Amino acid sequence: MADAERSELLKDLHADSPLELVIRAHLWIESRMIELLGDLVPFPDRIDFDRFTFPQKVALVAAHGAIDQEDVPAYLKLNSMRNKVAHRLNAALSAEDEVALINCLSPLLRHTSMVDEPKVAAASWPYALRSVLAAMVIHLEVRHKQLLKARDEQRRVAAEVAQLVKELREEREQREAARAAAGVPRVPTMRHEHGPDGVVKQPTDV
Repeated sequence: MADAERSELLKDLHADSPLELVIRAHLWIESRMIELLGDLVPFPDRIDFDRFTFPQKVALVAAHGAIDQEDVPAYLKLNSMRNKVAHRLNAALSAEDEVALINCLSPLLRHTSMVDEPKVAAASWPYALRSVLAAMVIHLEVRHKQLLKARDEQRRVAAEVAQLVKELREEREQREAARAAAGVPRVPTMRHEHGPDGVVKQPTDV
């Protein structure tokens, strides 16, 4: 996360009211999920992710393995909190909502948010809520970076394998050319065949 973006996130997490805090954090998380999905699906330009509901985005991210299934309840609970204040004029959030969200956290999110640390647990409302929402945003940020890193590693390994196969082929062709020049008969290539039961049959000359 760039410094300017981090500063913006910190500003939003220090929103004066719990209502504003939840709505802004929800926007951050939804944005992170859309970015994740853009790198997860093969042809992201063929899908308008903005047309998906928040629960659908959560399900898609989880289905692609970007978050664990045990993380899902917390993100869905946050969505219900956001809907509670976004669609009702007189709705308000309370410490009970904070506790309900904490109770939905996976062990990893609970550990990351430090809600069981004495300083956080004893802090007044909505301090723990800020910590939880920060952990949920950063969790998606970290998983996204891990995804990109794993993809780069897969591409690197695939490139190395392709290069090795190319070198093996070139070496074989050079040896065959040298044998042909020396008048040495070509060595038959052995091909393995599989029977109907999947068992490898005796190799045959090609």
